[in-house]
Amino acid sequence: MRSKRVLLIHRHNDNYRRLTGWWSYPVPEFTWEERCVNPDNFTLDLSREAGRYDLAVLDDFAFGTVNHPTIPLAYVVVDSARSDARLKRNLAQAQQADLVLVDSDDLAKFSGHKTRRFAYAVNEQLFRPHEKLYDVAFICWPTPERREVQAACQELCDRRGWSCLTGTWTQAEDYARAIGSATIVVHSSHIKAARSWRVFDVMASRGCLLSSPLPIVSGDGITSGVHYHEYQSTSDLEPMIENLLAGNTWESAAHNGYEHVLSNHTWQRRATQLQQILTEAFKWV
Repeated sequence: MRSKRVLLIHRHNDNYRRLTGWWSYPVPEFTWEERCVNPDNFTLDLSREAGRYDLAVLDDFAFGTVNHPTIPLAYVVVDSARSDARLKRNLAQAQQADLVLVDSDDLAKFSGHKTRRFAYAVNEQLFRPHEKLYDVAFICWPTPERREVQAACQELCDRRGWSCLTGTWTQAEDYARAIGSATIVVHSSHIKAARSWRVFDVMASRGCLLSSPLPIVSGDGITSGVHYHEYQSTSDLEPMIENLLAGNTWESAAHNGYEHVLSNHTWQRRATQLQQILTEAFKWV
């Protein structure tokens, strides 16, 4: 099968695109061009693009109208688990699509559409192992709930003499280097019903992920206690971190997570899966 030509449609503010592995580096299955649109109420007319693209892909985070009479449209859904209002908006946008590709939400929510799993993919050229300079890191974007976890991590690290890294970074390379520099990365889920991109990014960096409870997502294939560890409350953090650091027991989860993500959740792997999905959905040859 020849490489398929894709038009990738995303909002003008594309900082998130520098973090995601989707469409991050060249793959044999696809070539692509990008088109930026406004995040709300955009209109994009592809009626004169016949023969130029085999597929158009609309990212989540942009809502509007795509006129695509001759080009199939796939819609990537990321944030539908955020709220009922956001799900309603995603469902309305999905009405224009020929195929809905869902990151980590329940596929049944989009049962009225042709829907497939399209899990977050890591750019393993960005998120990769680094020298471990810190015992613990907490680098989630701060929310009131997350600030409590951040403060708990800082307090116990100061008291126990563990080196700790906290903060936020605006540049993707700096953020990825920070993740890769920590032995244990503590994660606090912002959207409880969704699997954060950070989960796979930490694993790709060969760090030990210590996360608040994660939802079971079909196709993820990750297990608490094997590929990562879970805490239920901030009171769990100190004994769990102590146990993970003692005798380097953190290395087992870090190794298992790293091997699993590199085998199953890189952009190259996801591109191959997407080619198979599109072949089945649109009878491509």
